[in-house]
Amino acid sequence: LDGRLVVGVLLVLISVVVGSHVLSDADRSEAVWVLTRPLAAGAELSAEDIELGRVRLFDNAATYVPALGAKPVGYVLRRALGARELLPRDAVGSPGEVEIRQVTVPIVRGHAPPDLSAGQLVDVYVTPLSGAGKAATGPPRLVLAGLTVLQRSKETRLGSGDQDGVVLRASPEQVVPLLVALAEGRIDLVRVPRAAVPRPGQAAASMSPAPAAAPVTPNPVLPAPVTSAPVTTAPAP
Repeated sequence: LDGRLVVGVLLVLISVVVGSHVLSDADRSEAVWVLTRPLAAGAELSAEDIELGRVRLFDNAATYVPALGAKPVGYVLRRALGARELLPRDAVGSPGEVEIRQVTVPIVRGHAPPDLSAGQLVDVYVTPLSGAGKAATGPPRLVLAGLTVLQRSKETRLGSGDQDGVVLRASPEQVVPLLVALAEGRIDLVRVPRAAVPRPGQAAASMSPAPAAAPVTPNPVLPAPVTSAPVTTAPAP
């Protein structure tokens, strides 16, 4: 064997090993949870809603939920989040901590935007109707403004009419006005445009898949989730 060839191969191997260690030490990215799709406020996190990603947080590491344990499945969002957005600590809580109610509103076809989907905001209007002839007894009036749509089922038939079931996020104080409006007459949902304003503390960075799945251990950041928020379902008027 040529001694110079052996020395050259050893030098190449040493340089590769040293270079890989230097690059590994220079990588300051952290494992975080990333949303796979837009979610509305009040939505309960499922395993399909979040995935692992790596991003450099610099001094913002305390703002987001680190991926140090099992996926935070079963927790509830306090506010709406977008696809590929990092999961902030202050946007997540257990169902018992987040004061929300889910109210199912029956909507006659044609009285809500046809492409209405989860995460969008709506104003709720009611048109008073007479009990027998279903004739309007007064002008439409605004019941509640800026409610978040959690779910829409176009396959649901509520009552005798051709209706959609739309689940709205409401506070405990908003439930009674909604139920009163449902008994009063026909409901209309008017979509409210959501202003494209960046949220404070929102990080925008390129993600790369994590090399391995997170171990199934209790999450050290969030408390154990409790039972889901109650669902209030109202019959068709």
